[in-house]
Amino acid sequence: MALEGSTWVKIGLACEQPQISTFKHGQHQLCVMNTDDGFHAVDNRCPHEGYPLASGDLKGCVLTCAWHNWKFDARSGECTLGGEDVRVYPTRIGDDGTLEVDLADPDPATLIPPLLRSVREGLLEHDNGRVIRDAVRLIQAGYSAADLLAFVAGFDADRAQYGSTHVLALAADCGRLLSRYRGPEALYAVAPVLDLAGESQKNRPARTLAPPESGGTLESFRAAVEGEDGPRAESLLLGALDGDGGVDVAEEWLADAVFRHFLDFGHSAIYLLKTREVLTRSSDALAFARSIMPGLLFKIVLGTREDTLPYMRAWFEGVDDAAMDRLASLERPDVDLDHGALRDVMLDGGFADARAAIWRELERGVSRDQLANELVVAAAQRMWRFDLRLEFDAGVAENWLWATHRLTFASAARQLLVAWRSPQALRLLFQAAAFIHTGRAMDAPECSLPPTLTAGGPDAVVAAVKDRDADRAVGLLRGLADRRESLAQLEIVLQDLALSDPVVRPIVVTHVIKTLLAGFDEWRALEGNPDRLWPLYAALRFIASPVKERRVRDQVETSIAWVAEGRMPRKLTQ
Repeated sequence: MALEGSTWVKIGLACEQPQISTFKHGQHQLCVMNTDDGFHAVDNRCPHEGYPLASGDLKGCVLTCAWHNWKFDARSGECTLGGEDVRVYPTRIGDDGTLEVDLADPDPATLIPPLLRSVREGLLEHDNGRVIRDAVRLIQAGYSAADLLAFVAGFDADRAQYGSTHVLALAADCGRLLSRYRGPEALYAVAPVLDLAGESQKNRPARTLAPPESGGTLESFRAAVEGEDGPRAESLLLGALDGDGGVDVAEEWLADAVFRHFLDFGHSAIYLLKTREVLTRSSDALAFARSIMPGLLFKIVLGTREDTLPYMRAWFEGVDDAAMDRLASLERPDVDLDHGALRDVMLDGGFADARAAIWRELERGVSRDQLANELVVAAAQRMWRFDLRLEFDAGVAENWLWATHRLTFASAARQLLVAWRSPQALRLLFQAAAFIHTGRAMDAPECSLPPTLTAGGPDAVVAAVKDRDADRAVGLLRGLADRRESLAQLEIVLQDLALSDPVVRPIVVTHVIKTLLAGFDEWRALEGNPDRLWPLYAALRFIASPVKERRVRDQVETSIAWVAEGRMPRKLTQ
């Protein structure tokens, strides 16, 4: 019984307690232990799989679960062999010799730090079971799912060997789905990020960050980045975060670095956008920025400057600060763009014509927004044309994931151009145009749209995706083209599908989610454009097509060709 006005409950006379026993009161079920060190009580349900700890073995103060040999310190609840700790309940002996236990719920704030430590430890072991269970406990303790995603993005940034990875992008994308879930069910959206982070950073130590340096300027930061002086750039960035401008100044510096080069297949630009999304949703943007932004900077400094490589170099002749300032001054909202002309030359024109088209439209004063929209359409059609035979051709490097980047980069570039109105952001138009045009070698000889199918709604589209019948899925989508409510419902059911493990490898899950979100983002952004459905067509064709997830045998084949026979793996687009 509970003592009046208290959360302490009597168990029984202390002198009569066995070495180990079970005590139940309401919803509580405790394992009570009588040790040489005194009485101790813990939750009787093992945090691993819920088996009763009172059925286990007690030696001294070490409690061992009989089912999987997890071991716990009876005094602190610490798990000394296994995973998560078990909850401890305070005990005392009353004046009448009765053993009592305190069933009061702990302050949730005291639970969060050790749970975050446990999540970090579980990620380092890629122990999804432990991490997801602890994540549920965090949500129940009041920790927001958005902060959990920011925490995981920071974990990735701290450890990634070459700077932030797809974990950051996926954290932003999954954060967009959180509004559909309540309480612990948020883990349906968070779990893919936990899985990818655990796989990507298993057993990696955290990087040691450079000390903050105050008094930096954009010019000194730019010089450090261009000189690939990572520690100096990191010191300046951290100093900026600690200064009056905080996140805003640091973000502007990172944006400047991203705009100046087409970096690492476009990832750095995408990650800049995703960093803003993750920080905006978090409860403390500055605190999370201190871990996430250095990881992004590290990626920028180490990333391949593809605009300097032979396959892209000519695209960027004359793209300098002065030219961008001049072109920005020419922008006029009343200058129209011929829908389709720019797209067509990007898809089928030669290099000289495609490059000249971008310059010509900017010289005419066509706005960055119109150009970005048209490049999104071109990127979607380029992705749509992907030759499915390449997915299963071990002799070439390109595959479906390579193809999706044309759309997701064009989408990110458009959004960055909306967010940053600076003249230097116009460089993104040249980057997107070059990336789209150089993807031509992945085109199939023929890839026309399938016939429109009208006998089916969103569920029929999903069924076609599950059957890997891309033509039927896209044909059904065409039948929904004029039904806005049906497309809204389709977005939801496709999000549900993306979170229901339709593919296996975390990196493929990441591309399914980000391509799906980009497709619907650009469909909305292209309101009034006659080609607005192309991003959806491209995204759906990818999601509904067969994807080769494991490539170990391919890697053996290409490695033998390269190392033993001197034949380099063939790349079509670089």
